[in-house]
Amino acid sequence: MKTREKNILIGTILIAFGLFMFFKSTSVYSWGFWRLGPISTGGILIALLLLDVILLVATSAKVCKILIPVLAGLLVLSIILGTQLHFHGTVIDLLLMLVPAAVGAGLVLKGAFTKKEKEE
Repeated sequence: MKTREKNILIGTILIAFGLFMFFKSTSVYSWGFWRLGPISTGGILIALLLLDVILLVATSAKVCKILIPVLAGLLVLSIILGTQLHFHGTVIDLLLMLVPAAVGAGLVLKGAFTKKEKEE
């Protein structure tokens, strides 16, 4: 096994280990869509997405074809922003979990951007 492949393999293992330990100590709470004050952005985005699909079927305008992925992406972003992560531990625990993931990411990037060695 060449150095490049070893870096990618070891890096992937370190990333998996670090993220596994991090998510093992994290609680995820989702309150649905992101809210802007009393207004739920998810409801507005779903209504706009449905109106856009209706307009696409009725008129087949190019603007509607462009807006569907944009609105779907904003809907996913709204769900992600409505999610909260709570870490149970100290800052030292957090560092012990994220440092292997960071080192692993560095090894994967190093392996990905080094030139392949010629086989002789």
